[in-house]
Amino acid sequence: MIHIDIPQDVAFILEKLRTAGYEAYAVGGCVRDSLLGKIPKDWDITTSALPQEVKEIFSRTIDTGIKHGTVTVMVNSTGYEVTTYRVDGEYLDGRHPEEVEFTSRLDEDLKRRDFTINAFVYNEAEGVKDLFEGLKDLDNGIIRCVGVAEERFNEDALRILRAVRFAAVLKFTIEPETYAAAMKLAGNLSKVSAERIKAELEKTLISDNPDYICLLKSMGLSGVILKELDDTDDTEPLKTALKSVKNEPRVRWATLCFYLEKHGENANIGEISEKMMQRLKFDNRTMDMVLKFLRVSAEYKNAAILNENDCRIYCRRLLNAIGEEDIYSYLDFVKATRCLPDINRENAFGGLVDTVSDILEKNECFSLKHLAVNGRDIIGECGINGKQVGEILDHLLETVIVSPEKNSKAVLIEEAKAYGKQL
Repeated sequence: MIHIDIPQDVAFILEKLRTAGYEAYAVGGCVRDSLLGKIPKDWDITTSALPQEVKEIFSRTIDTGIKHGTVTVMVNSTGYEVTTYRVDGEYLDGRHPEEVEFTSRLDEDLKRRDFTINAFVYNEAEGVKDLFEGLKDLDNGIIRCVGVAEERFNEDALRILRAVRFAAVLKFTIEPETYAAAMKLAGNLSKVSAERIKAELEKTLISDNPDYICLLKSMGLSGVILKELDDTDDTEPLKTALKSVKNEPRVRWATLCFYLEKHGENANIGEISEKMMQRLKFDNRTMDMVLKFLRVSAEYKNAAILNENDCRIYCRRLLNAIGEEDIYSYLDFVKATRCLPDINRENAFGGLVDTVSDILEKNECFSLKHLAVNGRDIIGECGINGKQVGEILDHLLETVIVSPEKNSKAVLIEEAKAYGKQL
């Protein structure tokens, strides 16, 4: 009998349900991850007890999804979802069952699960129960639908993307019938909300195998949900870049978008990506950072860097354009996409990182907040008002970025007076 370690709280819930005369098991991903030697993020429980019976057994419960049989049981300060065995009705919208019928049979409940590796149950008395050869698929590294793949995907089209995501997270292969059903029913993804699609894509991108995002193209899925990827001729450079860039969602999205933008050669850089992100309901922070990375890389990739001083000026400009918070993520992005300036490209990344670090350590000026003067100084000492104040400050910042030794109030006031006369 296979044994896995379960949290004390989970063992308590299972035992209390069993003592009350009901079946109860940990179910799904928590069992799968435990079998793979991973620490589960969540522990879900399935039981033959009806929701009202669960509520009578435990003193602290929350009706989180009672219509679908789910009651959250609170143990100490943690909540655990306890769901009654159920049989789903028809999925007329390709997303949700029209109705749910409770059942006393575990096998009927597990038949509705998506993949064999997610259909395990476990308790300490019986060990792992595997009704669909999920253990075999887990050993062989296979993503396979429970039962008939077309039926599972017709019930919920998002499962098609979940197959890709689990393949990426686990570095598994999608078995042929499941793969073929996904291709056949790809059009059903149009019924899925943009938010759910974006979430699954992001989970694939931030996995240890982000290059699996290219399965969307080979499986015929991208034409429905990520049409921009369909327009990418060669995905091999994208795969290489995604595998080399650090695991941070916005950086990986930026890397993907760089290739959606024809390797950054799109005349209106960011236009394709912005439309895609709007369609998939991205949050503003992610969208702003991705577009900034794309546009700055296009503007600065052909900078002429002939010596160390040029490199410092280049890095101060980068810091001004990107900001201190995101600069190292940006440098990782340009390394992965090879969107580096034309200095010894093999060593450019390390040289830029070291130079940026040195600039930050020495607190060199690269933004208006670092200038030795501000707008009030310009107005008070130069007698200049209106929009010219902003123009002068921009000029002074560029002066200091090129010549940091000029960042003193006296020098900059004189420079402001001289530049103001030219306006």
